[in-house]
Amino acid sequence: MTRYHTISGGGGSWLAAKVDMEANPKAAHRFVFADTLYEDADCYRFLIEGIAHLLQRELPFSIPDADDFPDYRVSGDFDIAEYAGNPEWRSFLSRTRSDTVAAMPEITWLVEGRDPWQVFRDQRFLGNSRVDPCSKILKRQMIDGYRKANCDPTTDVFTVGIGPDEAHRYHRLAARMAEGGWVYEAPLIGTMQGELGPFGYLSDAGIERPRLYLKGYMHNNCGGFCIKAGHAHYLNRLRQQPERFAYDAMMERNLSKYIGKPVSMLNDRSGDGTKKLLTLDTFAASVCAQTEFSYTAGDSGCGCMTDDNA
Repeated sequence: MTRYHTISGGGGSWLAAKVDMEANPKAAHRFVFADTLYEDADCYRFLIEGIAHLLQRELPFSIPDADDFPDYRVSGDFDIAEYAGNPEWRSFLSRTRSDTVAAMPEITWLVEGRDPWQVFRDQRFLGNSRVDPCSKILKRQMIDGYRKANCDPTTDVFTVGIGPDEAHRYHRLAARMAEGGWVYEAPLIGTMQGELGPFGYLSDAGIERPRLYLKGYMHNNCGGFCIKAGHAHYLNRLRQQPERFAYDAMMERNLSKYIGKPVSMLNDRSGDGTKKLLTLDTFAASVCAQTEFSYTAGDSGCGCMTDDNA
């Protein structure tokens, strides 16, 4: 039996793998990571450090700190039709990926080759809370393809880092996978570890929690960018990382120009409740114009890796 742990760079998936490895010490354990090429630099640090700890593996290289990474953003004016990410960022990630997999062959590090903005451009569609082409193409399809090509449904099990508070997501996922003969398990549901959460266990292991959590984010995916997140998430992003919010807004603006019509991730239901487009530029202006604001930073997160809604 091989037990495959789908990892996202989040604390929950790390803890789920830890719990499952302790419960199944004689099984072979592998890790599958679908990289959007748009993760926070500290997510990659945590991913490598966390798995090395679980495998009790001494690495032949120094794990890069977040400050070691180049900027993920493309500077200056550019045509989104030609956008291919920051080449320095992509090159650094490629080297980091190669070094990591060489030292820990238990990791399968999947890369489709595009980041979310490239997917939106190529699909001529900006994702939203209901439809997420980025996660569908860069995560779910990549993991599905790997599983079908390399795994055996009669002997192999996949685990996910879904906790008790999101059990409904796990049940949908498990039922969908069972239709194809695959077994998916959520080691944190129904466990003390799942109720307590990962941060105490990370502290005990001497592993610093990913920095996005310290900035009020509810997840550590896609560098804090998420088309399924809501107003509270982007309020937190605006206040905690205004330079990243500004980059998101610029990319949203450029994509609208490329597609030839206004697009936005957020919606405005003020007034009569009718849904209206709410661009990040407009959202930021409305926040700055208010002395009081009703959103609580960190109220919304992302559950797109296992949700099949697109």
